[in-house]
Amino acid sequence: MPLHPQAAAFLDQLKQLNVPAMETTPIELTRRALVLASTVKKAPASLARVETRSITGPDGESLDLRIYWPHGSGTFGACLYFHGGGWVLNNIDTHDDVVRRFAEASGCVFVSVNYRKAPEHKYPAAIEDAWTALNWVANHAAELQVDPKRIAVSGDSAGGNIAAALCLMTRDRKGPAISYQVLIYPITDCDFERPSYLENADGYFLTRSQMRWFWQHYVTTPEQMREPYASPMRAESLRGLPPAFILTAEFDPLRDEGEAYATALRQAGVEVELHNYQGLIHAFIKRVDQFDAAKTAIQQIGSVLRKRLGT
Repeated sequence: MPLHPQAAAFLDQLKQLNVPAMETTPIELTRRALVLASTVKKAPASLARVETRSITGPDGESLDLRIYWPHGSGTFGACLYFHGGGWVLNNIDTHDDVVRRFAEASGCVFVSVNYRKAPEHKYPAAIEDAWTALNWVANHAAELQVDPKRIAVSGDSAGGNIAAALCLMTRDRKGPAISYQVLIYPITDCDFERPSYLENADGYFLTRSQMRWFWQHYVTTPEQMREPYASPMRAESLRGLPPAFILTAEFDPLRDEGEAYATALRQAGVEVELHNYQGLIHAFIKRVDQFDAAKTAIQQIGSVLRKRLGT
């Protein structure tokens, strides 16, 4: 399918801005620009309340969680959310709007995790933060008005990687049960030679070069890239993992590894629902002002979570 007209218009706008390549820009400058760009959103979601809390992270420092309660009463399902940004960029503020929309669409309590970023905090810091957040939600279920037996995880891009790795980790460590996983164009492997990496190497927002740059900042050694909690596709076994919803985009370097992970999960006996958004690019889902498909995907994921978590 050809590039969607809205994706083409978005890419043309980026080209006209003539923004320097991310790999050549100081990280802090990029971080500040992304926060600034996320401050103005139209038609915010309607929620009962939103609260930011600080808990003790695995390193003894504070770990911020932003909690979103939907309208309603009784006990809710819960969904932890891990934002994208190549493990290096973004935070709970840059993804505040899209998480609000997920909470409204799903009727679940969403918990957005401000995990530590690379290169200041290398792998597996982000995964350990995710583990800490999962245990905190399970242990504080009554306070949060959620059912500890109805906890899902979700995330986009690097956040999808963290969500997938957390499912492996809690299975391996026999931690709190995760009932469902939503992986939005997730990073699941470190293979830059897949066809989607070569076909969409440049010109479609996320580039092959940027992904190499992200990985170089995330891991300490090349060998770590192939560890299961960094590349879930490399796990010895995917058996016993929760059912999954996986979303990919046609013109995304990460398309093939997301779809390969869906296949690997199915082969391991895991129920998977896979959706490829034709004509779309990486990171479209958080840009509801530019992409009609973003609203569609949010509602689709919200409906799935309502069904799976009984909200």
